[in-house]
Amino acid sequence: HHLKDSNSTLAEQTIWQGLQEAHHQLLQAQQAYQANYHEQLDYYTLWAHQVKTPLSAAQLLVEQLDPTGPLRPLLQQELFKISQYVDLVLHYLRMDTFHQDLQIESVKIQDLVNQVVKKYASFFIHKPLTLELEGLDYVYVTDRKWLELILEQLLSNAIKYTPQGTIKISIQEGILTIADTGIGIQAQDIPRVFERGFTGFNGRVSQQSSGLGLYLCKAIAANLGIGLTLKSQVGQGTQVQLDLNQAQLAQD
Repeated sequence: HHLKDSNSTLAEQTIWQGLQEAHHQLLQAQQAYQANYHEQLDYYTLWAHQVKTPLSAAQLLVEQLDPTGPLRPLLQQELFKISQYVDLVLHYLRMDTFHQDLQIESVKIQDLVNQVVKKYASFFIHKPLTLELEGLDYVYVTDRKWLELILEQLLSNAIKYTPQGTIKISIQEGILTIADTGIGIQAQDIPRVFERGFTGFNGRVSQQSSGLGLYLCKAIAANLGIGLTLKSQVGQGTQVQLDLNQAQLAQD
C-alpha cells in the first residue's frame, strides 16, 4: 500500500513537472509571437509613413500641370486614392491602441459630412453624380476622427460603385444613411461584406477593393457603440446605415 502511494506521488510529480514545462514553453512561444508581431507592426507603420513622402512630392508636381488640361484632375484623383489607401492601412494598424487614442467630443454631423464631401468634390465634378444632403442638423458625442474615417470610406464606396445617379446622405430618427443608386451588391456577397479581405464580385471585377475598408468601418463602429448595417440590390443601389442611437462606447 505504501509502495502504491509512492508510485502515485511520483506519477503526479512527473505530470506536474511536465505541465510546468509545457506552460513555460507556451509563455516563451507567446512572447516570441508578440515580439515578432510588434516588429511587423512597426515595419508596416514605418513603410506607410515612408510612402507619404513621395506621394506628397507627386502631388506637388501635379499642381504644376496645366490646370485647364485633362490630365491634372485625373492624376489628382488617382493620387488622392493612393493617399486614402495609405491612411486606411495606418488606421488599421492603430486599431490595437484604439481606446488609448480616443478624444470624445460633441460633433456636428452637418459640419463633419461637409468636410468629408469636400474631400471628394472632384469625383462629383467628373462623374455624373448628384449629391443630396438631408436632416443632418444633428449633434453626436463621439470620437471625431474615427467617425470621419467611417464616413470617408462609406462615401468612397458609394462613389466608386455608382457610375452615375445620386448619392444621398441623411439622418432620420438617429439613423444616418448613405444611399446610392449604383451597381449594388450581389445577394450572396452581402453577408460577407464586413469580413476582412473579402472583395466580392464587385471587387474582383473592378480590381479596386482591398477588402479592408468595410471591415475596418464595422470594427470602428463597434468600438464607438454605433450599429452598422447594409442593404443592397443589384442594379438599384446600396444603403448603409449608422445607428447613432447606440451611444455606448465599447470598453477596452
